Amino acid sequence: MRIGIDVDGVLRDFVTAFKGVVGQEYPNATIPEMISTWKFEDDIIGLSQEEVREIYKDKFSKQCFQEALPFSEAVPTFWMLEKWAKREGHELIIVTSQIQQNRHYTLSWLGKYTMNPNQVIFARGKHKWIEDIDYLIDDSPVNHKYWVENREDKDNFIIFNRSYNQDVESKYRINSLSEIKEIVERGWKSNYEV
Repeated sequence: MRIGIDVDGVLRDFVTAFKGVVGQEYPNATIPEMISTWKFEDDIIGLSQEEVREIYKDKFSKQCFQEALPFSEAVPTFWMLEKWAKREGHELIIVTSQIQQNRHYTLSWLGKYTMNPNQVIFARGKHKWIEDIDYLIDDSPVNHKYWVENREDKDNFIIFNRSYNQDVESKYRINSLSEIKEIVERGWKSNYEV
């Protein structure tokens, strides 16, 4: 099985890094404690949507992507998944949406935390469903929508639980990457049992 894993919101804590930059560089802007919508630009008071995008796409992209911290259990769990995937004949594929000029920050970040997937794919969110993967672990409600509509498959999109994706109805909602093993093993067995 080819298991796709998103980076921001699953492995990397982009939101906290972004909040740190805004707090330091734009002290008059206000970001709510909990981001409640996928378009988090709408939740920020004191910055236009254009200014918000400029922060993470241009002015402070290194701080938001390369210097962001991983979620607390992301790194050791990814290492465990690497061993499991190799042993079971699966592949871990990073499938992330990054603009061209910031992709090196994500590659550097993966290397910094010694996450060594079989492949890294940069694909716009709404096009992730096209990629040659069997499962996708992602936090995006938008990516879930495109996956379900275009693949006509609700089972193999695994939503990573976040405050902004509570409206997504998915067969699988996980809080930890470690939960992937059981889902994939159960799905693999049901597809290949005689």
